Amino acid sequence: MDKQKNGASIKDQSQALATPRVKRSECGIASALDLIGDKWTLLIMRDALFFDCRTFADFCNRPEHIPTNLLSERLKRLVAFGALEKVAYQSKPQRFEYVPTTLGGEMKPLLKALRAFGDANL
Repeated sequence: MDKQKNGASIKDQSQALATPRVKRSECGIASALDLIGDKWTLLIMRDALFFDCRTFADFCNRPEHIPTNLLSERLKRLVAFGALEKVAYQSKPQRFEYVPTTLGGEMKPLLKALRAFGDANL
């Protein structure tokens, strides 16, 4: 039997993350913001794409100090979306790394543009 967490099995929770979301808008910007429109998701992708962060510890040790509960949730969301791939690199204890996919790599121009905007205007 699957372990229970917050009233739903872990299997149910992972299936819910992988289930395609209903678009709330036909606007591509609104749809993209549903995935990346929070404080942490783009920073995680920045770290994966530009700073070669791969492990949970790598992401935790970045200067922004993302809380571990939020990091875990955002990594699951990015894996379910297909921007990161969760790859086992050790079996005992089981440890994973998070590798950007081709889809995740498509965020590079967005991140570069955001950095240019921030550097020029903030």
